[in-house]
Amino acid sequence: MRPRVKLTNAKLISIQSDTEEKVERVLYGTFADENENGKEGDALFTIKVLEINGLESKCFGVDFYILDAESKEFDVNAFEFNLMHECMYSPNELLELRDMLPASY
Repeated sequence: MRPRVKLTNAKLISIQSDTEEKVERVLYGTFADENENGKEGDALFTIKVLEINGLESKCFGVDFYILDAESKEFDVNAFEFNLMHECMYSPNELLELRDMLPASY
């Protein structure tokens, strides 16, 4: 079993798509301490969240993440999520950008 990775400032991101009924959920957070995947404070997007049990989340690929507090829900569309992931924007940074994005995206 893989080790549990500690995250802080976590948001549970729901990705909504116009072409699919299914809504994927991923976690965004920063590493609470240094580990084999990154340094403390580095941003992380997990892959699909399979199960949430209190402060522990199990993601596809049997990755486990331990949060330091309940994650807040954050809804995005597929375009916004791709922008966040490609540019490593945090949810707060995306909120600032939403006002500047064209209405037809």
